[in-house]
Amino acid sequence: MASEGFFIASPLPWLFFCGIAVGAAFNRISRRADGVRDRERAVARKWIFVSLSLSLAVGFLMIAVFVPGPRKILSWTNLYVFAAGLVLSFLVLRFKKAFGLPFSLLLVVFVIAVALFLKSIVAFTGETEIARVRVLSADDQEMTLELIPADQEPVIVELDGEYFSPVVKVVIFEDFWVFLGSRTWYRFEGVISFRIEKEEEGFRLRQGERAYYLPRPQGISERIYRFFEQNEGRIPGVKSVQIQIDSKRVQETGGLERPEEDLESFSIRVQNDGGVQIVREG
Repeated sequence: MASEGFFIASPLPWLFFCGIAVGAAFNRISRRADGVRDRERAVARKWIFVSLSLSLAVGFLMIAVFVPGPRKILSWTNLYVFAAGLVLSFLVLRFKKAFGLPFSLLLVVFVIAVALFLKSIVAFTGETEIARVRVLSADDQEMTLELIPADQEPVIVELDGEYFSPVVKVVIFEDFWVFLGSRTWYRFEGVISFRIEKEEEGFRLRQGERAYYLPRPQGISERIYRFFEQNEGRIPGVKSVQIQIDSKRVQETGGLERPEEDLESFSIRVQNDGGVQIVREG
């Protein structure tokens, strides 16, 4: 499940728990033991609680660093989430009687907002596979591909050239549009091809004469894409509206079909930053 993967792939929930533990420790430290009959015993309990809270915080911090990977810990977002947990924990424990029911309701709203935020962060990370491609046969003139879109039936595509390229239109949002649930909206339209041609000054890629476009392109509608394209500079939070094309060269088979286990295979993926990547598999 995505939520389980999120707890493994992201430091955010663990840093939030770490902040809660640190906030609880700070709250206990700020309380004085005046008016207590057995002051020494109260002080001892206080520091035992503080020690356990900080130990728990250190444990959460270690998980946040080493489970998702140390590279993911260096982000301002992580600091904000930690601070939110700390402040929330300190206020709830320090002023729970003063705030009463209004604060409890506000706390519930805040927790729901944080949950939505963390859920949306899941969509910001990683990549989305939109299609797979298998090379059935290829020579220096043409190629026969099996295109397998993510939510459609496979189709056999014949193209001319040495390189194939997916045509993907993308709308990339700024980071603060977190509640959209995705940083990139895409529209996968089909595949085209290119071949290398020699010229006096060197070589260039020339688009092939044959192309394949999906009867039902994946992702957002053309109307939505055109709206963002025409109003790119007027819509706050829209970072870029563009067409992404990445090329991959296929291995020649002499025009002969190969056994299924030997077929060259690729995965077409849309990155969280809007880029398109073709990854060779196997």
